Amino acid sequence: MDDLRSERSLALVIGGCGFVGQALVEQLLAAGRPVRVLDLMAYPDPHVESIVGDLRRPDDVERACAGAGSVFLCAAAVDWGWGRVQWLHEVNVAGPRHVIAACHSQQVPRLIYTSSVDVVFDGRPIRNGDETLPYPRQHLDVYGTTKAAGEQLVLAANGVAGLATCSLRLGGVYGPNDVHRLPALVKFGWRGPIPRLGSGSAHFSHVYVENAAHAHLLAEKHLTLDSPLAGEAYFIVDPHPGNFFLFLQPILEALGMQMATRPVPFRLAYALALVSELWHRTTRSKRRPSLTRYTVTSTCVDFWFSHAKAQRDFGYHPLVNQDAAYQRTIAWARQAFGLPQADRE
Repeated sequence: MDDLRSERSLALVIGGCGFVGQALVEQLLAAGRPVRVLDLMAYPDPHVESIVGDLRRPDDVERACAGAGSVFLCAAAVDWGWGRVQWLHEVNVAGPRHVIAACHSQQVPRLIYTSSVDVVFDGRPIRNGDETLPYPRQHLDVYGTTKAAGEQLVLAANGVAGLATCSLRLGGVYGPNDVHRLPALVKFGWRGPIPRLGSGSAHFSHVYVENAAHAHLLAEKHLTLDSPLAGEAYFIVDPHPGNFFLFLQPILEALGMQMATRPVPFRLAYALALVSELWHRTTRSKRRPSLTRYTVTSTCVDFWFSHAKAQRDFGYHPLVNQDAAYQRTIAWARQAFGLPQADRE
């Protein structure tokens, strides 16, 4: 913790222009920290040192890690289908290898890895899951496989060359600057009612993006080689898990979207996903499949977790409650999607 107040207080956020990365950079700046970002594009804030580079190039990563006291590896390739396998491995597996090597050579004391609950999911229900869950023998998609491999590399690097590491497994992230879940649902909403999958009884763990960033700062504050965090993984979720579609329904309705009144049964949705994946593999289409076994199963079976270990080891509590998170997400989405702002009383 001393390094956070010393000349090595520089925080490097790899993927700082991304969803979680942006929220993390904003919180680091608010705390008065010097921040450097490594990303494929320049960071727009002049208060941030920006390095345009690629996680897949070791020289770029080495240059970015020089002088850093903490490295946050937020960058990831995200694809819940079976396309772009090589890209997923290059970013999510080779990328962490490059970061670990650079942290060792540059004598960086801390590395915090942004992981996902997907690393333990193989389609079977998870209820109140904790960190004793093993990695599955086979994931439902390449993304889960590569994120698990990257996490294992980071955790195995703990204690080597003075580097302390930990991994934060985020639930389904939502909030301002979302580029995955909410935009995909809004596109459906522009064409008609948004499909609902399953019976509505399955629960899913979300985490608001500012809470996810807050967890990163708390982990950094407590991470040392002799701390409980060293070499450990943590689930980071908001309390009160709910059904995936019902959870997002208030946000979508505030944007003028409607959910379908009749859900698609799980077995039918799963069969359609199998056909969709088979068509994608057979034709080698560059378009992402509209349904995958992962997207169907993760929303139709219980898939929720406890953050008790993070609360115990580094005091994680959500920074923003659900009502405030909804309102901030709605305000951002109205602007992002060109919708009129709600009237204020």
